[in-house]
Amino acid sequence: MVNVGSAWKDSGGTMKYADKINKYRREELPDLYKTVSCWAPFQAIHINKKGKIKPCPFSMQGANGFRDQVEWSPNKSIKECWNDITLDNIREKSETGFLHSSYCDYCLNQCYKDKPPSSLDYDHVGGEKSLYHEYPKEIELELSNKCNYMCDACSPWCSSEWVKKLGLENDTKFHSIFDDSVYSAAFVNDLRTFIHQVYRINFTGGEPFAQPIVYAILKMIEEEKADDVKIHFTTNGSVMNSAVKRMAQRKNTRFTVSLDSINPDTYPLIRVNGNLQNVIRNIDYLIETNDNTVGASFVLTKKNIMELPSIISWCNEKGIRFSYHILANMGYRDQKEIDNISIENEEKDYLLSLKEWLIESRNNISKGKDRDLCDKNIGMYNQYIERLK
Repeated sequence: MVNVGSAWKDSGGTMKYADKINKYRREELPDLYKTVSCWAPFQAIHINKKGKIKPCPFSMQGANGFRDQVEWSPNKSIKECWNDITLDNIREKSETGFLHSSYCDYCLNQCYKDKPPSSLDYDHVGGEKSLYHEYPKEIELELSNKCNYMCDACSPWCSSEWVKKLGLENDTKFHSIFDDSVYSAAFVNDLRTFIHQVYRINFTGGEPFAQPIVYAILKMIEEEKADDVKIHFTTNGSVMNSAVKRMAQRKNTRFTVSLDSINPDTYPLIRVNGNLQNVIRNIDYLIETNDNTVGASFVLTKKNIMELPSIISWCNEKGIRFSYHILANMGYRDQKEIDNISIENEEKDYLLSLKEWLIESRNNISKGKDRDLCDKNIGMYNQYIERLK
């Protein structure tokens, strides 16, 4: 039973962020859950290549965001990090309907602009909701930037190819502590101690199937016979080795392919080093082999936005779950490069025209056999239209 406060206003009468966020929440979400502004700090942790921990990938990005960041090490377990006072402070704000001014800058800005914040994702993440989980239920692992792609929306933080391109190979900021066998073994053993209490592990990157630490964790999960633990891979879809095939046959396993385009002319311009034909072939294998819904995600930019209706149709027809991301400068990139392809930085006239075109094009989107999935994909399409302000 979730134990949350019922007040909607603070003593000064200021509107809470929960009020703004609730405008975009699904109607079927229990009212009791809606008093919490964001469920991420109660359900989830994100761990990066340096062992730094935060509730979600979007948190701690403000000016003061890294001031008190929690950090895993062989001397500080995941459970100790989970109970760190820094995360407790974030939970306190979320529980009372607010967002932490230092750690939730991204969603605060989205609320300020009256747009759907990323915190909405965590209404449906991590299984059963509780304010008092002993361990994190949802674990997102971004343990390396090793990747064979150099996508135009990416940066050296998530792509070793961008590291090479920018000549940053000797910059230790982009090195992973998990390349050290001592750290890697300690981390895997730490996860082993509570793996049966985890709801889901999400592997991201870089490219997860280019990371030795990912294979070590998967081996541990198999050894522990943790068949009930859900596994989610966010992958570029370029790798189809025996481990990927074995995971495709495992129950409780999902794949989301970062695709960005289904146009053979556009794809190589966005997903540099990628081969669309190979990726589509691997997606088809996953659809045929994996009992769970395969997903595809798209970073929406000027390069692919006119594809969006056909992308939704393609996903509907193939039975693929659609998701999108908003372009942001991930660091070490010329801001002009980002601005040149960014949609949200455009003038209001452009955004209004695009919004009207997307609304008109909605009537041409084809439906697939799975009507529930189609409705969800159209829902994501509509949510993106709502962002164009």
